[in-house]
Amino acid sequence: MPNGISCAYFAARNFVYGKKEENVFKEGIAGAQTARTIDTVTRTGILRGTPVAPAKGIFSKAAAIARKIVYPLIIASGIYNTAKSDDKVKTGISQASGIATMYTFEQLAEKGLNALNKKLMNTNFAQNHKLARIGIYVAKGAAYAAASLSGYSAGSKGAEHIVDKIRKTDNTNTSTPFDTIPFPVDNDLSEENIAGMLFEDMKL
Repeated sequence: MPNGISCAYFAARNFVYGKKEENVFKEGIAGAQTARTIDTVTRTGILRGTPVAPAKGIFSKAAAIARKIVYPLIIASGIYNTAKSDDKVKTGISQASGIATMYTFEQLAEKGLNALNKKLMNTNFAQNHKLARIGIYVAKGAAYAAASLSGYSAGSKGAEHIVDKIRKTDNTNTSTPFDTIPFPVDNDLSEENIAGMLFEDMKL
């Protein structure tokens, strides 16, 4: 369901972060989303009569391939981020949870937005006003992108919080019975002092 607006946003975002993080997989995502964006534009007829128009079939095939490789690239990017992280356990769990939650949010958004889009486009106002149809199209793409980003953020941040909480709990339960044995504050372990302690224990 991603349209030209959401694809263009994802292309720009992944290109910027791919360069910044030196992540070739994010750059690959940017390329795939760019192909999908161009395909969407060519199908609207905007480029009709331009030198680019005859290449419509090429863009369509490229977009079809791009749709198939986007998620494998996203997963590969998560694996790459985990591999280069100092905390691989936390990063790996965070990446996996973020991607899974993002996918779930996208599927829910797609169903909801498609139903809403159908109702809005069938209204007399939308059918009689081109600007209204454009506005609905833009809002649909922006809402889908927002759902995708919020899904990833919720999943990754939630997983990080859980990992931190588990580690904190583990760290507070590491004491041993020996930790409770009282020792002299002055650490005087001379023979006289040890003998004195033993004598005191015998009196008890």
